[in-house]
Amino acid sequence: MLAGLERPSRGKVYIHQRDLTRMTEQELVNFRKNHIGFIFQSFNLISSQTAEENVELPLIFRGEKRGLRRRKARQMLYLVGLQSKIRHRPFEMSGGEQQRVGVARALVVDPEIVFADEPTGNLDSHTTQEILSLLQEISKEQNQTLIMVTHDNNLAQYADRIFRILDGRIIAIERGSKRYEKGDK
Repeated sequence: MLAGLERPSRGKVYIHQRDLTRMTEQELVNFRKNHIGFIFQSFNLISSQTAEENVELPLIFRGEKRGLRRRKARQMLYLVGLQSKIRHRPFEMSGGEQQRVGVARALVVDPEIVFADEPTGNLDSHTTQEILSLLQEISKEQNQTLIMVTHDNNLAQYADRIFRILDGRIIAIERGSKRYEKGDK
């Protein structure tokens, strides 16, 4: 609902003083295209495309020219530490590398809000920590809001705020107990 993918049965969703519940479908598409980045649990990469081409996808939907798309995609792949994997296809990369491509794809549009749906659910504990640290570092450096859905209480503790939801209702709002500092691993 916060990303405008579904409409609430009641109430309103405001982002930047704009009521998403009153937007037309096309207005929601444009809003997501220009303000939102998505990171998925299952990576959702296109297997026939290279890392660079996967990262370019949201820019194609924006209508950006090929040269600019390539430059931005490469910048993001460098940012997530995948400069050596630009021409690799998903099956040539580890799960952690594929998720980094997913992070780069979400960030390439310079979104104000990044939604991450169980972004480390398919990763081992070491890679989970790497991806979480990367997300925190980049979101703070780029002044982006990161909204992460997780069932893992340990991961939730890295959040500034934790909203506990049960049966569709917020039952508690807490502060995370762990703080990421640049250089932590």
